[in-house]
Amino acid sequence: MFLTKYIEKVTRLGVRPEYSQWEIFLTRKLNTITLMAVLNITLAFTFFLIFKAYDFALVLGIVILIAPLVWLFNKYRNYIWAAYTFYIIGFIFFIFMNLMQGRESYAAMFYFPVIISMVQLLGRKETIKHLFALSVFCLVSVICVLIGFEYKWLHYDFDSLFMMKLIYFNIILSLITALGFIVIVVSESLRQERTIKNMLAEKEILLAEVFHRVKNNMNIVTSLLNLKKNTSDSPEVQSALEDCRSRVYSMALVHHKIFNRDNIIGLNFNDYIQELVKDLLHSLGGDNVKVTINADDIRLNLATAIPCGLILNELITNSIKYAQVPGKDLCIKISVTKQNDYIELQVADNGPGIPDHAINKFNSLGLELIKSLSEQIDGAFKFSSNNGLVFDLKFKNV
Repeated sequence: MFLTKYIEKVTRLGVRPEYSQWEIFLTRKLNTITLMAVLNITLAFTFFLIFKAYDFALVLGIVILIAPLVWLFNKYRNYIWAAYTFYIIGFIFFIFMNLMQGRESYAAMFYFPVIISMVQLLGRKETIKHLFALSVFCLVSVICVLIGFEYKWLHYDFDSLFMMKLIYFNIILSLITALGFIVIVVSESLRQERTIKNMLAEKEILLAEVFHRVKNNMNIVTSLLNLKKNTSDSPEVQSALEDCRSRVYSMALVHHKIFNRDNIIGLNFNDYIQELVKDLLHSLGGDNVKVTINADDIRLNLATAIPCGLILNELITNSIKYAQVPGKDLCIKISVTKQNDYIELQVADNGPGIPDHAINKFNSLGLELIKSLSEQIDGAFKFSSNNGLVFDLKFKNV
């Protein structure tokens, strides 16, 4: 129990509240790998002491003494400083140990687990430049080792029996080190995945709760507006309150549709249009109104869905109020199509339309609102008259 607590304490050295999740796990992995490296060097230190190779033991002892610098840099600086300290110490140490043991000792095999850890630790976009820098250090150390082998720098002559034991020791320890680094990286990655999944689940719950509260509050507002409309004797006031109620309802409907989905992945625009049209026809009295909807399977995020819903609300409301001709049924056609990265929305009716000189002259609250909402989603729109009023809007699907 004490050992587990100690290891956990060491692995959390340098973890700060402002760190993102990937920074926390990078710091933890670096601390854990350093701990394992110290353990391996201690084993090697013991091995050389047993066989009275004191020169090698001295080098290993020095590395054991300076290895805690990695934890100190992690705690008092940051993980980048700690990573550079870890790998520079490691590469210098490898130069000495390879040159002292010779190419026949297989000491060069220790480069493989270190490279595995380096790629896993610093393989993110935010730290890729540091990965390149450390790769240069690694390459320089390899070149130094190869040149040193050629000229036999620091080379020691061993008897055949000790060399055989040294070969076995290096092969086994390098393999264990590689497996240990892989286990550390995988276990920390799984831990990170679990943490991210839990955080995502919490955020989805909180987001669903926000949608629920917003929807309920908007429903209260629509009920109050509807109540006030029914108690007013003025047709102008009733019309103004109904306009406000339908606008609030169009926004509430977005939250209702997204909240009722198992996964908050966006608004099914086709379903939304169907329900919005149904409410407007019921509230405005659309007995002589026929609405045709032709919409592709498109999902909109919240930032785009609410402006689009309000635009549709204004257009359909204006058509029902002002485009009906006595003795003629009003037909409204709504089309939503996806073209590459863009969505095209068209609303057309068979009413009297707008005179050419009045098209695109925004002199009413509804038309001003349409203009403002279209700009909000960076959409390009236009009005035209073609056996009625035609509205076209094109915006990017984000």
